[in-house]
Amino acid sequence: MTGRIASILWLAWAAILGFATRPIFTWYLDYFHSPGPQFYRAAMVAVPAIAVMAWIYALVRRSGLWRYEPAAFLVLIAAAYLRYEPRAFLVSVAFFLASSAAGNAVLRRLGLKIAHPADRIGIGFAAGAGLFSTVLLPLGLFHFLYGWVFLAILAAALALGDTRRTWADLGALHRRWTESTELAHPMAGVAIWFGWIAAVCALIVLLAPVIAFDSVAMHLPSVKYYAETHSLQPVPGLDYSYYPQGIELLWTMGYSLAGVAGAQMVSGLFFVVFLLVLMRIARDCGLDGAASVTAAIFAATLPFLHWTGSVMKSDLALALYEAAALIAFLRWLGSRDFRWIVAGCFFLGQAFGVKYIALFAAPPLLLFFAWAAWHDAQRWKKGALAAAVLAVFAMIWPLRAFVLTGNPVAPEKIERATGGSVDPDDREAPVRARHYLRLPWEILFEGDQRAFESPLPNPAGILIAAFVPLGLLTWRLRPRTASQIACLIFATMNFLYWGWVIVIIRYAILPFALTAIPIAAWIKDFWDSGGRVRKAALILVQTYCLLIATMGLMIIGINGPQIGYFAGRLNREQYLRGAMQAYGAVEFLHHTGNPHATVFGIKNLARAYAPDPHVFSGMWCAFGRPCRTDRVIAKTRASNPEYLIVPEDGTVAREALEQLGSPARVYRDAYFSVYHFPR
Repeated sequence: MTGRIASILWLAWAAILGFATRPIFTWYLDYFHSPGPQFYRAAMVAVPAIAVMAWIYALVRRSGLWRYEPAAFLVLIAAAYLRYEPRAFLVSVAFFLASSAAGNAVLRRLGLKIAHPADRIGIGFAAGAGLFSTVLLPLGLFHFLYGWVFLAILAAALALGDTRRTWADLGALHRRWTESTELAHPMAGVAIWFGWIAAVCALIVLLAPVIAFDSVAMHLPSVKYYAETHSLQPVPGLDYSYYPQGIELLWTMGYSLAGVAGAQMVSGLFFVVFLLVLMRIARDCGLDGAASVTAAIFAATLPFLHWTGSVMKSDLALALYEAAALIAFLRWLGSRDFRWIVAGCFFLGQAFGVKYIALFAAPPLLLFFAWAAWHDAQRWKKGALAAAVLAVFAMIWPLRAFVLTGNPVAPEKIERATGGSVDPDDREAPVRARHYLRLPWEILFEGDQRAFESPLPNPAGILIAAFVPLGLLTWRLRPRTASQIACLIFATMNFLYWGWVIVIIRYAILPFALTAIPIAAWIKDFWDSGGRVRKAALILVQTYCLLIATMGLMIIGINGPQIGYFAGRLNREQYLRGAMQAYGAVEFLHHTGNPHATVFGIKNLARAYAPDPHVFSGMWCAFGRPCRTDRVIAKTRASNPEYLIVPEDGTVAREALEQLGSPARVYRDAYFSVYHFPR
């Protein structure tokens, strides 16, 4: 295909894309009516201004401004944290340095040669964080989760690890950035402009009090309990605490030393380091610096990924360990040093220590590791060693669950854990085939609360749909190197398994992020081989996709009360009242006579903010349906609460309250009522 024909086809596709996605763009813009007309008016000015500023920034930075971007990003993060959460900032710096130093020290003692400073930082951090989780597990079992113990661990890692090397690597990364003239590319400039916006939005979410559902319902109550009891034991009333708690132990360290902000910053660190490792995978796949940075920002601005990395959730820790296991195999491809496979098994084991969802990444990784073992002269001996390392670190948490409950996958049932959550009627081959054919459309254009907890119709943005045709035009759909083939196999197998079992997109962060790598490569290749018209069309489509992604991540991450909170007009409680519908009813419990009174919440599981989170239980109802009256009655009676929280949205029938004895209503707001059962 000639260059002119390719350019004409791309221009035609850009026009079709704009026409076809106009309703999507309009939906995002109209959504800003929801918080108030002033937000819509601001969006009408800000959205086109952001696009124009992206083009201006891409041009202006080419004069040399791009050399200062890494330092500017660090200054932004440090200034924000020192202004609002200085202790959390200091703890996060210590945790980052200690993890990287400890991880690199162990990897070096294993004889692994890591040439690039970004690899030493990214892989070293993942190794160190995994080691900390492993060390904290027995300490938790023996009731040693004290602040002074955490400080001693960090101090020992900083004193005995490769701390100086970590500082030197940070400096080397900055020098490499300033010396890489390819980073002045306009494609990277537009991406980095949106990266600035994404970074600010992430900081806003990280620095504000926690409001994400899983965080306040499960993660934060667990962490508080571990910190209060100084031990790792099941949290009363919270079956979630039987799952692997590898990241919760790290959150407990952050919480004990710097409060909730310290725990949240641990999540933020995993997000940043994950993007660094993703850039290194992109370089392994043959991308240059500009395309690698662009790929990382494409991934970071996927709305679901950005939000998941900005809140107190475990999914980015899981993704980092999976990415570290994948890059360990890529390093083996280049060196044939089997110690990389052993390290990869350690990382995969740590992924299982975060979530059993690591099972989706296990088949391709195990295939890679087995292939590497088979090609080694001592295949059986080294294969057994790698298998032993994986078994030790992956089976710790199932063993704990088995000892506590007799079920290694508690609180799941074994048949559901092995069979997935798909409808049994959908397992027939024709139905399953139709499911796979529809899945890309459903994920990219029909997002719902079951796939991702947000109102967005496109939680993964439109980037993938917009640029896949570019692969056809550049004739680069077929992978050409061993690293590209490995990444393609990993993403494909992961997507197929994930799509069969449970379609929750934050459980597929790494394969979604990997799709950004070929997209960035196609854009760079098409740009470099075209004229002005082609380049202008590419920049327009890139800006358009990033603009929709930015509006999406703002919609799900940014809210009006945050402005008042960071401006000092709202305190913590006022912010939570304005930003979290469930908070008012839970706050009322603080004003009752008994702070340890048992509570049962229906569609309100904000137990982290209850006076005593460990006597707070609850239930959720099927999405989009009224609560079943028999379940409400049975579960409430089983809990025998003193206070009952009921939603005001009409999903709980009045009959349920009547059969429960018509308790007295003692609190009511627009979202929830609190009823009291006299004792």
